[in-house]
Amino acid sequence: MPINKEIIKSAIVKKHNALTDGHIPKPPKQVLPDRLLNALYWKFENEGETYKITMAELRDLLGLKSSKDDHRIIEAISTLQAPIFLRNFEYKGREIEWMSAPFLSDATKYKDGQNVVEITINPKVVAALKQKYGYTPLEIDICNRFRTKYGLKLYEMFRRYETLPNHEERGVGTVAKSLDELNKMFGTKYKTPSEMKRGIDRGLKEIEKHAGVLVTAFWDRFKKKFVFSWAQEDEYPKLRIPLRRVEELIDWYIEHAKPKIKSLKKYRESLKKKIIEDEFDDLDEYYAGMMKYKYGIERKEIYSFKTGRWSDKKARKRQPALISIEIE
Repeated sequence: MPINKEIIKSAIVKKHNALTDGHIPKPPKQVLPDRLLNALYWKFENEGETYKITMAELRDLLGLKSSKDDHRIIEAISTLQAPIFLRNFEYKGREIEWMSAPFLSDATKYKDGQNVVEITINPKVVAALKQKYGYTPLEIDICNRFRTKYGLKLYEMFRRYETLPNHEERGVGTVAKSLDELNKMFGTKYKTPSEMKRGIDRGLKEIEKHAGVLVTAFWDRFKKKFVFSWAQEDEYPKLRIPLRRVEELIDWYIEHAKPKIKSLKKYRESLKKKIIEDEFDDLDEYYAGMMKYKYGIERKEIYSFKTGRWSDKKARKRQPALISIEIE
């Protein structure tokens, strides 16, 4: 019996980042194997490493309407048996340094007229995924709308990095990828940025059309990478210092202000909340002092009188002879 269409529309696969970051080497540019990987992973999340699924269910999960597409599904299943590379996990009490194995162990359809496929996910891959942290939430319905591998893989990349903080510019999400990384992602062999840019542009137009998200890209000739960027909602709109400096400021304040503390854990949590909600009266004084005496950075370099916010920059460790060096 086919899966309810409403369930598919709301289905979200929590795709492990080892798979999101991975690539399917063959066939180049085809999008169906990646869509199939998302569908099978969703079933795995709900039913375990071995399950049965009808061809009709597979078509529904892939957004395909005709049984004439079944041969395409079979070809995509074969493609998913290409190996992926996983490191540092445990299986049945033994430490594994690395492993090369397919996500899809086998898919079997019997001649009994039931039109059912038995799917088995590699148990070692399952063990690795359970032990590793991090996943990317992907809406199956949206993923099925993409007609090019450029669009789907760039959308997965965007969702992967969507909310990660940008330490250089507040309110903008960014990620950079080399030409080699993108060739692996798309299964292409482009030798110049201009060739790759045509495929990227197609993919970004699809993302805007199907997901309603504007992502831009340009080739940074100094970094030798494509830089992708998008508007990023501010998770902490009242926070006036970079998020990554909050814990450091708490340490600095406790060390220098020496407040009376009964429970260090509760005090840190309370102070963190005040900093994030902009209720910490001594924020400007202590943040300016921390940046000046730890890193040799003056207030005028990182403070905006217009917005009242502190920007971020690479910290330079302060040396006894007042000579500053950059730490990568």
